[in-house]
Amino acid sequence: AALPGPAPADWAQAPLDPAVRAVLVGFDEHFSYAKLCQALRYLLRGGTDCLLVGTNRDHRLPLEGGTAIPGTGCLVKAVETAAQREAFIVGKPNRYMFDCVVSEFNIDPARTIMVGDRLDTDILMGNSCGLTTLLTLTGVTTLEEVKGHQESDCPTRQSLVPHYYVDSIADLLPALGE
Repeated sequence: AALPGPAPADWAQAPLDPAVRAVLVGFDEHFSYAKLCQALRYLLRGGTDCLLVGTNRDHRLPLEGGTAIPGTGCLVKAVETAAQREAFIVGKPNRYMFDCVVSEFNIDPARTIMVGDRLDTDILMGNSCGLTTLLTLTGVTTLEEVKGHQESDCPTRQSLVPHYYVDSIADLLPALGE
């Protein structure tokens, strides 16, 4: 999306598609000020009838070597800030996506394991959905962080503690061969 003209007044006058009823914020390596302006305009035009939906709130995406890039949560926060309203998050840790899968397939939570590398998304969702949780230490979470939550008396922090952990998902390969 390009800004339609050189001045903010031009940006606010560009035509909007009347069929748009929702703004979806997901990972977008081409996120721009122009897209932020357009999202805000749709949300202001539609009021509460225009949904604001985010895919997830991950603030960072870890890369090999200990580096990271901004995650989708940064983009969601930008639109939320501009619109002065909170997005409905359909991804982890919200159970919405899990409930959709359960309604479509015959899934028994007691026989399901959630494997992930983040406490605040993967493990929190698994625990809130009644799943067994397995943390892989290949993401942003450290074992020291898990221990801190485990030793806390705070129920919110306890909800971030996985049932099990492995250093890497590769540690599971021998068990899968049996």
